[in-house]
Amino acid sequence: MTDAKPGFGFDFQRTEDQRSATRKLVASGSALTGSYLAMNAAATLLAGFGLLQNSPAVIIGAMLIAMLFGPLVGIALALAEANLALLGRSLLSEIVGASWVLAIGYVIGAASRNLPLGSEILSRTSPNILDLLIGLVGGMAGAFTYMSTALASVIVGVAIATALVPPLTSCGILLAHHLPGLAAGAFFLFLANFTAIVIGAMIVFWLSGHRAYLAVYSHKAFAPRLIALVLLAVLGVHLTMTLHRTIAQSLMESAIRKTLTGELGKIPGARLITVTLAPGHSGTVAWAVVRTPLPVSPERVAQLNDLINHIAGSTVDLHVRSVLTADTTREGYVYEPQSWSTKDPGEP
Repeated sequence: MTDAKPGFGFDFQRTEDQRSATRKLVASGSALTGSYLAMNAAATLLAGFGLLQNSPAVIIGAMLIAMLFGPLVGIALALAEANLALLGRSLLSEIVGASWVLAIGYVIGAASRNLPLGSEILSRTSPNILDLLIGLVGGMAGAFTYMSTALASVIVGVAIATALVPPLTSCGILLAHHLPGLAAGAFFLFLANFTAIVIGAMIVFWLSGHRAYLAVYSHKAFAPRLIALVLLAVLGVHLTMTLHRTIAQSLMESAIRKTLTGELGKIPGARLITVTLAPGHSGTVAWAVVRTPLPVSPERVAQLNDLINHIAGSTVDLHVRSVLTADTTREGYVYEPQSWSTKDPGEP
């Protein structure tokens, strides 16, 4: 008999009593109760107000009191142990809770249609593979917290890292604002977190001995496990492609910005302010805002557009918005704004 190592609150070699205690804790956390709905409603209201106010602190507060994570752990344990009864109860709790959050988010959005959408909402509409990896690690960490009392305080960090209520609330708000494309992106983020958390937690439970007692029970859970793994793989491929597109667009935007800054610097008084890329009918559209005492001529824009096409290696439709400005010192104007001439160039 060996002595227990001090300083560690978890051991993969767990007894049946320890696994039984974990089952009871997970089952209670995944139950569909009035408290579960009430806390998720409060979390959704906080998340909605924080998203509309663009306040990260309020959104973090919503993450801490949300209870959508519990049923996901129940689904994970049910898949590990092939417990179809627990799987059904946990799925029901998660579906009802997610629908509840989405409905409240829609009401918040309907009541705030005149308010602008801030960066906190829009940032949750473009998930990538990193979000999936965060959810996977968060699910593993969450499973550990259910199996070790020494790690109980870690659940706070897990709740923040694996946000579930803010993307669903964003989805409801965006649907109310009649933006289904962005709403789909926010829901996709929730789905990525949902899948990754379940798979991550299931792996930890399975490794710690939470498995089906008989092989026949394990076969019953084969289909749900396969669905979860296939969904994770599909999400992984899609989100990896999304990340690659995001990186490519960021690199292209940086190259265009650098090129325009250098070329426009040759025009006296002209300064590049912003560059924004957007998809167009025949390729990428680049919107550039320039502060200048004279409007940038179409001939100059054509030269800049050809240069950008060469650097980008693809067709970019450049639009330059000239914002007329004047630079002034105590001695007078350095660059004085001028408007387009209305005189016919052919006139003497």
